Amino acid sequence: MKFKGKSFIAIVLAPEQPFDSWFKELDRIIERSPGFFIDRPIILDVRGSNIPIEDLERVLDGLGERSIRVMGIDGISGTRLKDGMPPSFGGGRLTAEVDVPEPDTQISKPAEAADDDNPQVKETDVPSSSAASASETNGHSFAKSLDELERESAQQGDSSIVISDHVRSGQSILHPDGDVTVIGSVSSGAEIIAGGSIHIYGALRGRALAGVAGKDNARIFCTKLDAELVSINGLYKVADDFDGTLRNSPAQIRFENETLVFEGLN
Repeated sequence: MKFKGKSFIAIVLAPEQPFDSWFKELDRIIERSPGFFIDRPIILDVRGSNIPIEDLERVLDGLGERSIRVMGIDGISGTRLKDGMPPSFGGGRLTAEVDVPEPDTQISKPAEAADDDNPQVKETDVPSSSAASASETNGHSFAKSLDELERESAQQGDSSIVISDHVRSGQSILHPDGDVTVIGSVSSGAEIIAGGSIHIYGALRGRALAGVAGKDNARIFCTKLDAELVSINGLYKVADDFDGTLRNSPAQIRFENETLVFEGLN
């Protein structure tokens, strides 16, 4: 018998009191991106909280009502957990955020219209090898295979990859080993996840998650900011929290003093 290891990007949720307000924030994210938590590994982080087991049950029930399935709980002894609760879990390396390629209403959008004309927690990197996955939208595959991307990167002699097409709704590009450059737009419902910086030579309407390898010097650049969510090294902001003056304008986003700084590009 052979045993193999496999790494994943996991979303870490850290519940905060009052729980009603915390759940309202989750609901706000789900309303904007209904597929945010779908089919993703979810870890509940309760380190340092000394959360009573009754409150933990309440949190798990609330997440279950929102179809958020927790695979493990970090920061609590397994002896405190009741039967049926997710197992105690630890050892992850905190970095940045991830999303899911949804919602279905946007995936069904015609490919020609998905990019150019119509506008739109905390996570841990359980580091994985470079990967790029493509969804099928209206019968067309919009992403290059992992092998193709890795061959291109090797030919370039660095760890960066270049996507020379639009990133369509429902498509996810994951490259935790370096920068990602997109010669096109990133549609709503799509995501770019990079270990380094993200450069988008078009509109950013989906999700951009830079610095997932723990790089707080990573940046996000785009020629039109209309993103659902942006993240650098574990810190994220959703669209409602952006500086309105930069909406639909060229922008860069950087990490400074435990906050995300949004700046215009001239």
